[in-house]
Amino acid sequence: MRLYFRLLKFLVHYWGHLALAIFFMLTLALSNGAMAYLVGPVLKFLFTNNTDDTIRLIPMDLLTFSRSQMLIAMPLVIVIVAFIKGFSFFAQAYFMGYVGQRIIADIRALLYKHILRLPVSYFTRNSTGQLMSRVTSDVDMLQNTAADSVATLLRESFTIVVLAAVVVSRDWKLALAAFIAFPLAIYPMVRFSKKMRKVSTQGQASIGAMTTLLHEAIGGIKIVKAFCMEKYEEIRFGRENERLSKLKMKSIKVRAIASPLMESLRAVGLAFTIWYAAYRIQNGTLSPESFISFVVALLMLYPPIKALNGVNMSIQQGLAAATRVFELLDIPQETKDKENAKNIEVISDGLEFRNVSFRYGDKWVLKDINLRVKGGEVIAIVGTSGVGKTTFVNLIPRFYDVTEGAVFFDGVDIRDIARNSLRSQIAIVSQQVVLFNDTVKKNIAYGDVVKDDADIISAAKAANADGFIKRLPSGYDTVIGEGGVRLSGGEQQRLSIARAILKNAPILILDEATSSLDTESELEVQKGLQNLMQGRTTFVVAHRLSTVRNADRIIVLADGGIKETGRHEELLRLGGEYSRIYRMQFHGGAELQ
Repeated sequence: MRLYFRLLKFLVHYWGHLALAIFFMLTLALSNGAMAYLVGPVLKFLFTNNTDDTIRLIPMDLLTFSRSQMLIAMPLVIVIVAFIKGFSFFAQAYFMGYVGQRIIADIRALLYKHILRLPVSYFTRNSTGQLMSRVTSDVDMLQNTAADSVATLLRESFTIVVLAAVVVSRDWKLALAAFIAFPLAIYPMVRFSKKMRKVSTQGQASIGAMTTLLHEAIGGIKIVKAFCMEKYEEIRFGRENERLSKLKMKSIKVRAIASPLMESLRAVGLAFTIWYAAYRIQNGTLSPESFISFVVALLMLYPPIKALNGVNMSIQQGLAAATRVFELLDIPQETKDKENAKNIEVISDGLEFRNVSFRYGDKWVLKDINLRVKGGEVIAIVGTSGVGKTTFVNLIPRFYDVTEGAVFFDGVDIRDIARNSLRSQIAIVSQQVVLFNDTVKKNIAYGDVVKDDADIISAAKAANADGFIKRLPSGYDTVIGEGGVRLSGGEQQRLSIARAILKNAPILILDEATSSLDTESELEVQKGLQNLMQGRTTFVVAHRLSTVRNADRIIVLADGGIKETGRHEELLRLGGEYSRIYRMQFHGGAELQ
């Protein structure tokens, strides 16, 4: 029930359209009932010749016609009822469709908004494919429920009520006989509903796993081909595909069983009704006119009941999808800013790590870090693989919050600073360049799309990127493809640097920004980096020690803490961890990872 109520909350903004949809559904149901009710009087008119007879079109003598009047009234009433029925069907479908589509649009927008505000740690634990499946497959399944199934549920329910009223009005004893089989359908419907929801939940999870496999294989297609792993990926995908196919077959089986069961129950009810009606007609307690209207209404009653059973299956699938959507919406977002969180304009005194410790789950990565960084100072962070270099710099923009201790900007705990204000003071250039399938201009101006062309070009020149940009087919208006696939690695990195230059933030984080580049590209990128670092407090996560020789200070991380601090020459003379790593790179043939 909690799930139903959560879905109903999205209806609040569209209650007017929903009310109109319900009104036209009721009108449609009444017109269906009128059609069924009119069959008896019409057949009586056609098969009787008594000119003095009067015929009632509706109960209580409100519309009673002679045979001569009936010649005009009968076709007119049929046409009017048919017109009302047709218009009502269109109107209810339109208004209910509008409500359903708006609700789905709201849920999709809310889901996307929520995902963007989840903590970075969530994305390290969950695959992109699973998230894509929630936004696409699960929402699409929910759309079928909101836009189609609920509309059918309401429409057919109203139709059942009206037709049931017609059936009872013609002969309540006969109606009891006809409805005797209906209670028998309750148990299997409940049982099938539970089964369908369980299978649908498993199916949606399987689609998420398939999406992950597809995303990984396509995204890493060069590696797949380079290592001749096509067959392996084919087997992995085939295994999940087979699992999904089996789940779909279970769903088909449930639907296939439900339909003949309902038909059998319908036959039982109809057979008993005909037997009882024949008995009543023979005894003279049931008129043929009433029996004909009764049977027509009864026959019209079964299709919506059958439809409700099918709709119930679709609703269970939609609820399974809704469960997965709300599971994601219930994941806590990044911690909210404090009520009195401060906004900062500029950082002048610098940063301080005071007794900082951090852990992922039960594993401590950093322990008791103490470091004071002056404004404008260049700090290089080195260490072996897995020592926590990237984690260290990720604490600065609060991608992760410290487990113990605190990080201070100009003496203010960064947890007391509004998160957007804090991050506006930081520019990041990482090894993994993130570019969007958009123009060069918009990629450089990402984060400040109102920047004018002169500022963008100036930033590109400072990043040593203007030359290659002008050689592109449309210059700054060239669309660079997904992830900047139409550019080389060095060109991608220089666009990333231009973006950071345009942001003009006082704090700069360079996270192995040149580690994946060849020597020639690295030289081009280094020119841009030198321009970017001028006058900024810079943290350089180093892959190659040759890139940190000119740092004001080098911080060597080992065993979760700061092992050594100093300049390049000082650390080499010290003969400690830095010296060991240096010898590994330049004398042992190994690269620092």
